[in-house]
Amino acid sequence: MRNKTLKLLVLFPLLLGLPLFANASELKVAIANDAPPYVADNAKSGLEVEIIQLALPGYSIKFLQMGWGEIQDAIKNGMADAETNVYDHGETGGHYFSNNYVGFVNYAISRKSEDIKIDNVNDLVGHHVIAWKGAHLDLGPEFERLFSPGGAGSKNYVEIQDSRDQVRDFWKNKDSIAIIDKNIFAHFSMNQGHSMDEVDTHKVFLPVSKFKMAFKDEKTRDEFNKGLTRLCSTGEYARLLRKYGIPEKANICK
Repeated sequence: MRNKTLKLLVLFPLLLGLPLFANASELKVAIANDAPPYVADNAKSGLEVEIIQLALPGYSIKFLQMGWGEIQDAIKNGMADAETNVYDHGETGGHYFSNNYVGFVNYAISRKSEDIKIDNVNDLVGHHVIAWKGAHLDLGPEFERLFSPGGAGSKNYVEIQDSRDQVRDFWKNKDSIAIIDKNIFAHFSMNQGHSMDEVDTHKVFLPVSKFKMAFKDEKTRDEFNKGLTRLCSTGEYARLLRKYGIPEKANICK
């Protein structure tokens, strides 16, 4: 009986494709400040946290939280081995980009009391529009044309690093429109004493923002991609979306 138990203990990790006796290598990952349901509890839980941990089971992941704008330089500044929420715009710099690992379903959100009509991206121009750092490059060609520096909507457009501060800025300014994932907006609005009953959510056909990870070395990037493929093929990725209440539209496996 003892021999049978030992065989099972040896066989189980092999079936999962995990090393038997190797010590887990530490991997420092730059990740955003808490923005539930994607990152929560000081990066101890959340969709992104679980995806990364499950895709890289052979590593001891150490998450380093920072603003969106700071993440992009974390490897270059020697702070991290990997960066989350990276959008590959074709820049070079020695990073190894993964496949898309997470998607955000974006809405334009305004106050009901303002009765703002938004049917397309052009209707955002002239309002105080708030988005995340680098969003003008992430939301499609029309948004980029209108809200890049010098664009028709750039005068009243701001990009803010932290999701909590994005939502705070929205509630401070009456004529505001937040471009943001609805789940993140709802979480921070509730924390700041507001309700989703106070807002309108506009479907302006913004694309799902799909982000990659950037790695310092190619081997870890390749392992992450293999792990992502496994999460997709086993249905684990779809299960995580359901667990965190994320729309199926955000599924990067499709």
